[in-house]
Amino acid sequence: MKFIDMHTHSTFSDGVYSPSKLVDYAVEKGLSGIAITDHDTIDGIEEAIERANMYQDFIIIPGIELSTEYNNEEVHILGYMIDYKMEYLLKILQRLQDTRNDRAIKIINKLKRQGIKINYGDVIKIAGDGVVGRPHIAHALIKKNYVQTVREAFMKYLTKGASAYVPKQKLTPGCAVNIIRKAGGFPVAAHPGLLKSEAILDYLISLGIDGIEVYHPKHTTEQSEEYLRLAKKHNLVITGGSDFHFPPKNNKHNSNPDGDLGSIKVPLESVEKLLK
Repeated sequence: MKFIDMHTHSTFSDGVYSPSKLVDYAVEKGLSGIAITDHDTIDGIEEAIERANMYQDFIIIPGIELSTEYNNEEVHILGYMIDYKMEYLLKILQRLQDTRNDRAIKIINKLKRQGIKINYGDVIKIAGDGVVGRPHIAHALIKKNYVQTVREAFMKYLTKGASAYVPKQKLTPGCAVNIIRKAGGFPVAAHPGLLKSEAILDYLISLGIDGIEVYHPKHTTEQSEEYLRLAKKHNLVITGGSDFHFPPKNNKHNSNPDGDLGSIKVPLESVEKLLK
């Protein structure tokens, strides 16, 4: 049986592997495909597809993970089989990237007012080709020896209520679903087990999502069973993925890592509805 990991991140968002290395690692893990689902960007998809062409029958699903907010809670929507070259989508994502950059600058300015010697250039070096986000600022703080771990950086400076926190402008779930649909893709509820309110998943289903990420490293067996029941009840696509950011050996700066690549995978045949 062939398997695919439907939730992965590259250096174009907050992963540590380039899209090419991500594909190589997936082949090493015995996978037959991966979905590239970087946060709010599609910039890594083309490279992943080019690399996958080096291997026989290795599938790349072009995807994205959009950050949204509903009732003061962060809600992530995965989009699969998107037309990642569509001008409409590219314009939307550019606007999102601009707001991320503005937010990062505001956070850095807050840190500077607290006597922390960090600048935007330090963060850009860490982000590389990726979309700038708080994890990159956290690693800059580690590099400057202001904190020891990503968790400490967030708790002390970057999380909601901390001294350098700046609210993020987010899409609504409905807006994200519409964006994905207009780009020819299929919206899927990402890791619903991480939501504080169970009612949010019901709301996403009412918006007309096409699937649920039933299997995720942070889901309990009971949660996965419940999401599987809901998916079958509403005739939704069942997906699952490791939410891969980095292999276990690189977890020293993160006390709450997601899974290794392929630690959560689904049979390729189970996502044929998306592929067709």
